[in-house]
Amino acid sequence: MKSISTLALVLIVLAAATPAAAQVDRLYDKEVKSLVEQSKKTFERFWDALDNTLKNTTFKGPYGEFVVKKIGEDYKNTIDIADKRIAESYSASDEVGKIFSEAVRIDHYVAQQGAAMKGASEWQAHANVLKQLAVQFGGTFPPTQGQAYRRYTDKEVISAAAAIEASSKQFASALENALKKDKATPEATRKAMVADVKSLGEAAKLLGSAVKDRKPASAQVTTLLERSKKVGEMLTAGGAASAVQGQWTGLSGRVETIAIAFRAK
Repeated sequence: MKSISTLALVLIVLAAATPAAAQVDRLYDKEVKSLVEQSKKTFERFWDALDNTLKNTTFKGPYGEFVVKKIGEDYKNTIDIADKRIAESYSASDEVGKIFSEAVRIDHYVAQQGAAMKGASEWQAHANVLKQLAVQFGGTFPPTQGQAYRRYTDKEVISAAAAIEASSKQFASALENALKKDKATPEATRKAMVADVKSLGEAAKLLGSAVKDRKPASAQVTTLLERSKKVGEMLTAGGAASAVQGQWTGLSGRVETIAIAFRAK
């Protein structure tokens, strides 16, 4: 009974991950890297437009008292670090997250000065880039309280899809064996259930291929999550749930990784 309850909890998480609403478009690594570089350029435009007298003033805001010039230098350095560290094998989630947390200080400063401030328009252009970048890391700009930023790289998504494909084959075999022992399950039902599990692996393969080729993958994600939900509901209704619960938990965890990566919430 306990194992079935655990399985039901997993299914609730996956049901929430099923894209009833439109997914957020996930950009590929190179596009995200370009956004970081764009944030660097737009900030430099703001900084060049800012009046030199303002750069040497002290700003008192909700985050303390700062010399504007020092804030700008620290912030530029933060963007530079994120730009250098973000790569195909590293999402630089912490480094990019620091961009947003430090940008808030300047955002408050510009807001305090008002729209007539020299450089206000350039800052707005920079903030718009930050908003786009924040979405790719699962957050917003300005950040909410305690906002955490996390992004899976293309390699991580491809790896998760490959793991789902491989695990689904093992799971299909285990499920078939469990159902054969369950005499209450008709043969036609057993075959349909096993076929559904295999189709989950096929969907993962197509998704991995799309991401590898940097093609649009929203449709493949939708298919994967829908098939995962179907398998989960099938297991809840079937008598073999407890026998294969451990394998399904591991498999569904990888599906959850895909859901998070594509913000399919």
